[in-house]
Amino acid sequence: MINLFNYLLISNVFTSGIILFKTNFEFYVGYIFMLIFLLYYFAVYRKPYISLKFISVLAIILFISFINVWLGYDSKTLLIKQFSAFLFNGLAYYLLIKANKNDIDKLFRIYLKLAVIMALIGIFQEISFLVSFKYGYNYSYFIHKMQPAQVIWGMLPVSALLPEPAHFGAAMAPAMFVSVLAMIKKDYSFINRSAAILIIFSVLLSFSLVAYIGIVSALVMIMLNYQKARLVAVCTFILVFFSCFSYRYLPNIKVRVDDTLAVINHKIPLPDANLSTFTFYTNALVAYESLLRNPVFGSGLGSHKISYDYFNTQVINIYNFKKPLNKEDAGSLLLRLISETGLLGILMFFYFIARFYVSRRKDEYFWLISNSILCLVILNLLRMGNYFYGGFILFIWLYYFAFKAAAGTPSGTAHERT
Repeated sequence: MINLFNYLLISNVFTSGIILFKTNFEFYVGYIFMLIFLLYYFAVYRKPYISLKFISVLAIILFISFINVWLGYDSKTLLIKQFSAFLFNGLAYYLLIKANKNDIDKLFRIYLKLAVIMALIGIFQEISFLVSFKYGYNYSYFIHKMQPAQVIWGMLPVSALLPEPAHFGAAMAPAMFVSVLAMIKKDYSFINRSAAILIIFSVLLSFSLVAYIGIVSALVMIMLNYQKARLVAVCTFILVFFSCFSYRYLPNIKVRVDDTLAVINHKIPLPDANLSTFTFYTNALVAYESLLRNPVFGSGLGSHKISYDYFNTQVINIYNFKKPLNKEDAGSLLLRLISETGLLGILMFFYFIARFYVSRRKDEYFWLISNSILCLVILNLLRMGNYFYGGFILFIWLYYFAFKAAAGTPSGTAHERT
């Protein structure tokens, strides 16, 4: 039974585009799996594990956010919604790992199996587009907010079961790291090369800047961990060639890079930039203003939407130019943390990443799980502002437990202090 739940809950990484209903919040199909799992777990195990550190961090954030509610920077509704989601996601994924006796290797391999399936769906999506089979590539009839992306080289940027190619690229980032390593290292056996080729090919077919940054991140992580002249030379060549080729021949990437640099250097007005640059830059301006108002603690959990409307006219009257996008989550985890949690939240997050990072020098096995998840974290910091989308909390727990496994820490007791 637990193995079934393993697949169901890990599938949340790739099924976040399937939303059953949306009232005050988006109810993902994966929430049903998580709820059933929690009911099953409490009924069968009866002695739930509790991470006191996780509860302590949530308590600190909750206390600070209530102060922001009192100051008028946040609202009770938004705060309760985000806090409840943190508690629900954090507990479900934590107990899933505990139900598997901390066997993160097993869970990560299940993720890789599902990633291969998603790669096949992505390739099928591309083939369906090329043969004009609409229902084989346009899944908007059951994927929320899915819209076919702009055609590039006569091909469709694939997204599999996710709304956007960028979301697909982020969800595949850990698998991409493992696949790139499998192609570079001949003696590497974590995933076979046939599966690695499928994953790499599907990610390349996304034509997404986010996905391609994930590839670059993977190459950088491999170089930093191996530090062997020949491997570094190979990775550097691939990195430079891939980056230059993507910028030169992929118009969707070139326009984003050019517009972003032009806006930063004040060569074009912000409203004239492409929608992605406009969205990121306006949210960055709002996050900056929110940080100035409350630099230490930010404006509170879930408050970016309020800050966006409040600072709109001060940074640029967004509503006069384009429809505001990502004002609920800032479109970037980094910007959202800056806006909602301030310097304290940023420092806590990066301390967590640095404290529980596993290098190859420290452990020759769990380093790859740690580094593959770090690639995902980098992409979320840049592009994904939703704390819970794509099973992000699951990966954070796996990152933490990869460190514990590498350190040889015992699994603990029913009320472990981890």
